[in-house]
Amino acid sequence: MVARSNWLLYCCIPLFGLLLEGPVSVLADQSSGPKKPKKLKIETTYEPAACHKKNAKKSRKGDELSVIYSGAFYTDPDTVFDTNIGKPEPLKFTLGVGKVMPGWEEGLSKMCLGERRKLSIPGDLTFNGEAAIYEIELKSLKRKAPVASSPGKSEL
Repeated sequence: MVARSNWLLYCCIPLFGLLLEGPVSVLADQSSGPKKPKKLKIETTYEPAACHKKNAKKSRKGDELSVIYSGAFYTDPDTVFDTNIGKPEPLKFTLGVGKVMPGWEEGLSKMCLGERRKLSIPGDLTFNGEAAIYEIELKSLKRKAPVASSPGKSEL
């Protein structure tokens, strides 16, 4: 029979060892996860029929966009770290003036009203250096004067 003082050695020490193995195996699993994107991947997940019309208005530099979005880190796509879903107003910004991350600037260009996109953005095109996945829907588009790159010139 095991003495009461030895009970800790036979019971709790092996359990403590299991606890130590947990974080080590989690770290090992992360290295075999999805590879981070090296360039921006733009996937259209919904495109209204109106987008195919000849005169469809598509976003361009200088337009004011309103979007609904959710974002997750590329390594953990099931965990949303940023969203405005459920908020009273969509996010409004002017495309092409640097108010949003470079991956959005490029990924939301030539988007039509009601279109939804999934952007897989490499770390060098985000603000924090971490690869991310954003799902974005364009709710409104207000055409503004094009943003000038230098005095007297405009980019379209």
